[in-house]
Parts: sequence; structure tokens; C-alpha cells
Amino acid sequence: MRLSEIPEAEEGVRRFAVEIPAASPLFAGHFPGHPILPGVAQLALVERVLGPLSGVRNVKLRRPVSPGDRLELRISGPREDGTARFELSRDGEMAGGGIVLPSREMADAELTPARDGEILTADLLPHSPPARLVRGVIEASEDGIVCAAEIPPDHPLVVDGRCPAFLGIEAAAQAAAVLEALGRKDGASGPRIGYLVGIREARFAFPALPAGRPFEVTARLQGGAFPLSLYEVTAAGAVTGTISTYILTRDG
Repeated sequence: MRLSEIPEAEEGVRRFAVEIPAASPLFAGHFPGHPILPGVAQLALVERVLGPLSGVRNVKLRRPVSPGDRLELRISGPREDGTARFELSRDGEMAGGGIVLPSREMADAELTPARDGEILTADLLPHSPPARLVRGVIEASEDGIVCAAEIPPDHPLVVDGRCPAFLGIEAAAQAAAVLEALGRKDGASGPRIGYLVGIREARFAFPALPAGRPFEVTARLQGGAFPLSLYEVTAAGAVTGTISTYILTRDG
């Protein structure tokens, strides 16, 4: 990802032209045959400007970003309450935006090892490496799931063996996708593509997570009406929050 600052901007606002080449590894495995930018990659763009984040107050991911899209990032703040606001647009249309919390000083992550889980089968999750973060199911019920996850060392957001803590949100979203597939009652087979469309009141106890070390993620269904669902999520004992997901139906 390349950011080029645009000098003409209104007071208190910084503007950046964003280039994400079509061959960027961020699209690899997300999703095979249907590449879109992972929603949390928008937070990676914000971190390029503000530094590590300690949380997300409220972020809405409005439109998928595809290879070759032209993007512009606008950031204002931090404000007196410590928050900053961002907007990401695609060819003049809003792709996402919201309010984030730039990082306070935090210690490095100490992860509790994940329990062994049943290895995922290919029909439960549409992601492929390096985008696939969930490795197996530890336990599942009608409205909740616990999975074993791991950030691959070759993930494009890993630098020096560490990745942004918000990748725990992506891992939890993948766990939610597995829960949806396990509970599917419409007779459809094969994985369905799902989008992360919202993050609310997420907190990161650590600025970064280590790659290559298993951790547990949970997703507990709170409500919604298919294809939209709301989940409370946790990851690695260090990431908490609420996410909204949208499942792309066969007719979508």
C-alpha cells in the first residue's frame, strides 16, 4: 500500500491518495476468484498515518474495495477526547470510515496458547492462505463458536514477526463465518463469501500480536436478520468488540 499526501486540504484534515496495486498480497486468498480488500486493511491505512491503534469507537465498511480501485483517505484529529476520524472513498463514493483511538503506551502481547481444535474443512470458510486465519473449531453451539486462529508469518500485514492487533477482529469475523456455515439450514453447500461491514467499541489491550503463535477467538451471535448478523467477539484475550457481517447470498 502506498500513500501520497495531497497538499491541498481543509484545516485540520489530511488527505492522501492511496494506491493498492492489483497484485498486492492483501488480495491473496481474500477471496479466491473474487478478490476484495479485507475490511481491516482500511485500519492499516489509518495506522500508516496515526501509528498503532488502541481501539475502534465505530467504523462502517460501506463498499468492497477491488483491485485497481482509486482511493482517497481523509483523516482529522486526534481531537481533545483522543479520537480521530477517517473516511476512505473510492472514485468519489464512500468505501468506509469512522472513529478510531490512536494508541496509548501499551505492553507487548502475552498470548495464552490455544486449545486444540478440529481442523477446518474446505467447505466452511472461503478464505485461502495467507488470508485464512482460523485453523480449527474448538467448540460450537447454535449461537456461539470458539476457534483456534493464527496469523501466518507470511501475512502481508506482518512486519518483523508482529502484526496489528486489529487482525484479531478479522480472525473473529472468520470464526463468525464458520458459525454461519455450521448452522446453515437452507441446504446450500460450499463456503459463502461474507463481508465485515461494521466494527463497534473494539479495544486492543496490546498494539500488536505475534505471528505464528496460535490463539483463541470467539464469536457470539447477538442478533440480526440474514444476511446481516451482529456478533460479540474476542481474540487472543487482548481484542474485544462487536462486529457486523453481511453474507453474500447466491442471488446477491
